[in-house]
Amino acid sequence: MSHDDALDVLDRIQNETEATAGRMEWSTDVDRRRFVLLSLVTAAASAFGFGADAFAQGAAPATPQQPAAPPPPPLGNGDPVSWTFQPHPGGTGAVMEQLIRQRGAAAFARATFTPLRWTGPVPTSPDDIAFLPAHRLSVLIKDRRLTSLQLTKIYLDRIERLDPTLLCAVTIMRDQALAEAASADAEIAARRYRGPLHGIPYGVKDLFSTKGVRTTWGSKDFENRVIDEDAEVVVRLRNAGAVLMAKLATGLFASGANWYRGRTNNPWDIRRGSSGSSAGPSSATAAGCVAFGIGTETSG
Repeated sequence: MSHDDALDVLDRIQNETEATAGRMEWSTDVDRRRFVLLSLVTAAASAFGFGADAFAQGAAPATPQQPAAPPPPPLGNGDPVSWTFQPHPGGTGAVMEQLIRQRGAAAFARATFTPLRWTGPVPTSPDDIAFLPAHRLSVLIKDRRLTSLQLTKIYLDRIERLDPTLLCAVTIMRDQALAEAASADAEIAARRYRGPLHGIPYGVKDLFSTKGVRTTWGSKDFENRVIDEDAEVVVRLRNAGAVLMAKLATGLFASGANWYRGRTNNPWDIRRGSSGSSAGPSSATAAGCVAFGIGTETSG
C-alpha cells in the first residue's frame, strides 16, 4: 500500500472513529479525545508498519489471543431514559407567557400534597429507613415517630461511609445539616410544621451555589471557589424546611460522570459510572445516602 493510500485510509478511519466516539461519550462517559487518539495510533501502526496489506483489505493484523472478559451483568434497575424533545417556538419564555395568558397567576399557584398516613410498624433498621421514599419519611417525621436528627445522622453515616467508593459527594455538610435537623425537630415539636419536606435531608448538585459552601462545577480550577449566595432552589427548599446535607458531584462543567476527584460510580454496579452530569445526585439517592437529590438537565 502506497503512502498516499495509507493516508486516505487513515482519514477514513478518523472520520468513522470520531462518529463512534461521539456515540460512546454520550452513553458511557468515554474520553472522546483519548479514544480517537488511541484508535488512530493503532491504525497508523498497521498502515505504515507490520500488517499494512491486511489493513488495506479491511482486516486487522493478527494479535495474540487474549481471554475474553466476562460481559458485565445487566443492571435491570430502571426503564430506558426518555429522550422526548418538545421544542416550542420562542423558547421557554414564550411557553410561560402563553400559560399566563391562558390561566393567569393560577398557572403558578403551588399545589398541595398530602402524604398518606403511616400504618403498621415503623422500620428499626437504619438501612430500611434510608431507602424509604421521601413522602413516607415525611409522614414519620410529621407524626414524630422519627426525628429529623435521627434521619439526618443515618444519611450522614451512609454518605461518609460510601462516598470513598462512589465519589458522589463534593462537600458533606455534617455540622450544618445536624443544626438544621435539630431546628426542624424543634419547630415540629412546637407545631410549626412547614409541610411535607420539613426535616427531610437532601443533597444538591454542585452546580447550585450555596452560601458559605464551595461550588466547584466539577472543575479542579474551582475546587475552593465559594459563590457566597444561595441558588433559588436552595432558598425554596430551606423555606420548606428541608435539610441540606451535601453538595453532590457533577461531571466537569455539567458533562458526564468524570470530575476532578475521579468518576462518580453507580451503586448498583461500581464498575460502571453513574453517567450524566447529575451523576452525584443519582448515585447518592440510589445508594440511600440522601432522601432525595436535586439535579439538572444539561443537553435537554
